[in-house]
Amino acid sequence: MPKKRGHGDGGLYQLKGRKLWRGVIDDGFHPDGRRRQRYVTDRTQAGARAKLEALRKEIDTLGAPLDKAVTVEAWSEHWLRTVCEPAMKPAALAGYESAVRKWILPILRKKRVSALKPSDIRAVTQSVTAAGRQPSSAQKVHAVMSSMLESARMDGLCAKNVAHDVTPPGTGESTRGALGTEVALRVLQTALRRPDGVRWWFAILTGMRQGERLGATIDSADLARHEFTVQWSLTEIRFSHGCTEAEPCGKKRAGGCPRRKLKVSPSLTYRQLDGRLCIVRPKSGRSRTFPLIPALEEELKAYLAQDTRPNPHGLIWHNDDGSPITAEQDQEEWRSLLLEAGVIDAEQAKPPRERLAGTPDTPTTHFARHTTATVLMELGVDAKVIGEIVGHMSTRTTQGYQHVSSAEARRALEALGDHFAGALAR
Repeated sequence: MPKKRGHGDGGLYQLKGRKLWRGVIDDGFHPDGRRRQRYVTDRTQAGARAKLEALRKEIDTLGAPLDKAVTVEAWSEHWLRTVCEPAMKPAALAGYESAVRKWILPILRKKRVSALKPSDIRAVTQSVTAAGRQPSSAQKVHAVMSSMLESARMDGLCAKNVAHDVTPPGTGESTRGALGTEVALRVLQTALRRPDGVRWWFAILTGMRQGERLGATIDSADLARHEFTVQWSLTEIRFSHGCTEAEPCGKKRAGGCPRRKLKVSPSLTYRQLDGRLCIVRPKSGRSRTFPLIPALEEELKAYLAQDTRPNPHGLIWHNDDGSPITAEQDQEEWRSLLLEAGVIDAEQAKPPRERLAGTPDTPTTHFARHTTATVLMELGVDAKVIGEIVGHMSTRTTQGYQHVSSAEARRALEALGDHFAGALAR
């Protein structure tokens, strides 16, 4: 006589009319008190028994059976909206959304989350490098997939995060560099001939990120104390529909919705300037203050004194009508400056998509930031001081970043100014 199954072990019986075997196992209770049961079926008794055992293990391990029907497309949309959007800064969220829609969904869209294999993960990252992108881009896409699948595992959609079984792509050699001293000198000298040339002095002599320069407000400069505080960063925040399913606006794009709203975390401090252009707290999440060296302070004073254009947002650098300077405008003007300084040729000065094939890459505005850190390192400045000046987030970035005195930062920046004395002397 076969041994009787214990409570929770499940039952196995044959559905003769359908020529199937069915396994059943108890899985708690419905809200109304009825016992909830889960079922598996197979054409053979052995097959049904194996499925029943797998189901029992899922319940024992996860507390509930896996939701095996959810596709990558359905989960990614839910994950972006409920997990990422409330917690991430707009730029980071946009990066995640781009990775999902441009790389992950074209390969995995209809696949079930519970059925993903390591080969699926590799197929996505290989598609990134096959498209000519840098290995670092493939690594970022892998990181997004891993984060998405970890959330899926925690929500009971898969037994494990299969991305953990795949070695992330190597980052390869970084394509970001720094301007040499001679080149940086020419750029600083050329910038003096432009009305807002001090914008580029700040890029090279302080290491401010592009968004931090474009989002800098006049009250960031404390000329009485000879200090500058990085407190905002300009970024584009996407819109989401403000309408409801019951009363849809009929517009495909969220930007056309009459009740549109910015897709931003409630915990993020921000100010909307113009449409999607907003200023938010800088990348590190907190402000930082660095001393102004005399030459830089004098150029800033002169610029602010002669700028009588409309300025409704109180920005230091802005367009003639007072609107913010976009990242694209900033890069275009940077290329124009490099062309005038003889650093690049006319073909390199064009937007990337308009250049002839084989045209060498153009140094971006991030090269200016790297120049600051590189020269300070060459001058023997401690990594902690460099971290205070340029605002590194990670302890690894500055070899143990921590707060240091402004006096140390001032000595470091004065040394930087002396290094570029040829350009700073009018």
